[in-house]
Amino acid sequence: MSTPQERPPAPDEPGPAYAGAVAPPAAENAPAGAGEGHDDADTETEHAWDSRRDLYRHSPGFMLGHSARVGGSLVAGDQHGVSGGHVTGDVILGGKVEYHLGGDTEERSGAIPVTEVEALALRFVQPLADEADGEPDGPFARALDALRKDRVAVLSGPATTGRRAAALMLLREAGSRSYRALDPGLGAGRLVGELRDGCGHLVADFTATAERPLREHHLRALSERLHATDGHLVLVTGPHPAVPTGTGHVPWRPPAPDALLAGHLRTADLGGRDAAELLGLPEVRSVLTHHRPVAETARFAEHVAGYARGTVTLAALGAFGHVAAERQVRAWFDSADHTLHDKAFLIALATFDEAPYPLTAELGDVLYQLLQRIEHPGEPARIPVFGTSSAQRVEKALAERYQEPEQTEWGPVLQTKVQFRDKLTALTLLREVWTGHPSARPALIAWLRRLADDPRPVVRTRAAATAAVMTEADLPSAMALLVRGWAADRRLRARLAAANALALAHHLGAPHISRILAEWCTSPDHRLRWTAVRAYALVGDAFPHEALRALTEAVRGMEARGGPVRGWTEEREDLAQSAAALLLAGGQDAAGRGDWSAAADLWVDLPALARGATRDFVLRATVHACGPTDGPDGTGRPLLLDLFGRAEATPGTDGAALRQALAALWRSVLGDPVASASGLHALRGWVRAADTDPGAEAALTGLLPLLAVSVEDHRRLAYLLENLRAEPVDPATGPVPPAVALRLRDRLAGARAPGPSGPADPPGPAPSR
Repeated sequence: MSTPQERPPAPDEPGPAYAGAVAPPAAENAPAGAGEGHDDADTETEHAWDSRRDLYRHSPGFMLGHSARVGGSLVAGDQHGVSGGHVTGDVILGGKVEYHLGGDTEERSGAIPVTEVEALALRFVQPLADEADGEPDGPFARALDALRKDRVAVLSGPATTGRRAAALMLLREAGSRSYRALDPGLGAGRLVGELRDGCGHLVADFTATAERPLREHHLRALSERLHATDGHLVLVTGPHPAVPTGTGHVPWRPPAPDALLAGHLRTADLGGRDAAELLGLPEVRSVLTHHRPVAETARFAEHVAGYARGTVTLAALGAFGHVAAERQVRAWFDSADHTLHDKAFLIALATFDEAPYPLTAELGDVLYQLLQRIEHPGEPARIPVFGTSSAQRVEKALAERYQEPEQTEWGPVLQTKVQFRDKLTALTLLREVWTGHPSARPALIAWLRRLADDPRPVVRTRAAATAAVMTEADLPSAMALLVRGWAADRRLRARLAAANALALAHHLGAPHISRILAEWCTSPDHRLRWTAVRAYALVGDAFPHEALRALTEAVRGMEARGGPVRGWTEEREDLAQSAAALLLAGGQDAAGRGDWSAAADLWVDLPALARGATRDFVLRATVHACGPTDGPDGTGRPLLLDLFGRAEATPGTDGAALRQALAALWRSVLGDPVASASGLHALRGWVRAADTDPGAEAALTGLLPLLAVSVEDHRRLAYLLENLRAEPVDPATGPVPPAVALRLRDRLAGARAPGPSGPADPPGPAPSR
């Protein structure tokens, strides 16, 4: 539950540091037995709005859509190198001696048909220059210049980027009219002996490492021989080759997906349809937004052409990306080339997509140990400490690294992160491992339970996100094996993981989440109740009326169980916080869309609930909604004040109804003996926030006259503004009111002030809707 509570502050006392400005409840109001939740292993939990903020901050982009990245931005090329600029990529120390006894009669080259090259040329598209790299020409143009000058070029890049096709087009553009493929197993020193006169040579998948070095003298010897025989050679390598500087080495990247697809459609039978029209289809655009292997784009071009001819449905066209991701994931799990260690890394990468690479590698090794106990129970897990390099692991996973600031409690820190190139891969992989490989479930469950108890917020959130995918894919199993166990745990971290998992599962489309929350919200088990109440703060804005009704019923249920009608127990605080969070979330959504109807419906209906047992709940929720701000550290404009200021004030509109409802709730708070101290404290925080925020000052200028409906109201607000002290106190001026407080006092006095004979006419109740 929440932290131990204290008495409310007096009107002139400083309140709690949290911007929510909610006065702690009085301990003497706690009923007997209210401490049933104090068996928690954790001593405190964060505010409901903070939980929501952290959930959105640390969840992967494919869940809540907060990440607009299509691909990360690499800093300084591939981010791997040895200082001095002599070697890029992986450097492996050690050596291997190769002995060749007797003559070598094996054929080490083969002809590539000219027709194949010419057919490829009809579809080939050159990538444009990348201004971010500071290169005036694209990679194809740079590699062609090197090939024409030295007759040999090294083209590096991932195997899925069409690098072999680019190499053949380089040979064609350089003037070759016959082509031969050389054995990539040949050592660099033996390539010279395989060159033919007047021929373009291709070495695909050439490995250049410290064990098989490609040195400067090798390249010069090849260049000398090729000049003499009027030939050309392109060596195609992986993305991080160890090659000398100053040679014809060019990193390859494919063209944009839409340009690549258009190139393939140039020679396709489109049944008379226009290629530009096909490229503009939403189903086609959705597939092109995800980076995928060039070969898949070529396969997709066949599907698009089939749709144009009427042999492929539009639904099948739109589903191509998901089918391709499933095919790739199953190939990984079925592949003998991917070890158990590799597969554990893939699962960790799916869980920590868009997270720092060291975190992914560290926790992937933890999962590998757990999987090893299932596959080889009698053997200890052997993790290579200095095995495959990070660059090779990321490339093997069809992922990429980029640098991006990571938010921490101390501020942003630049981190090297990793993500799948295809945005559909992470979600598809997690579904497949849970539903397609049930023998891995014991290890996955143990792993996620460990992650949920990790001190790092991003780790805990990703554990919940992975559980959400499993819940969406197989609700009964995930609930029984993982989520319900978290929800009933004595530790707050575990219960928060359950709430996060249920919220994210609902976002993914899992069925019956609202029903589960409604049942748990009135459960006799206080741990299940806490989980449901916190989940409503995270996802209640997706079904706000149902969520608010469930929270209200929970308050009434407390009264039925013998709780007090007045007074703030920890559970009541949690209920009020969650109600405030879902109300604020709905208001933010309304402000973003400029459609105030949904938010007005909620806030207008809220005063009607402020009767009987739920009155304190409504008032406390209103005060809790005053605290969260648009700043990451509790600074910035209060969200509720911003909602009031942005709502349209024209009479008869939804925005005006919303403003009237907020003012009516504020008047109820300030007129209540229990809630008024917290309300005044919140109002002080709003005035201080307006000292440096003209928008907040304008909103308060409109709100305060709506609160001064009687002589007593007017005097109380004027007293508050005149006696407010700036924070921190300026040593030069001493404890004086902020300038904004005096301006607001003067405007309040100038607004339709109450007459001497009695209170002014109230602005009227919030209209019913």
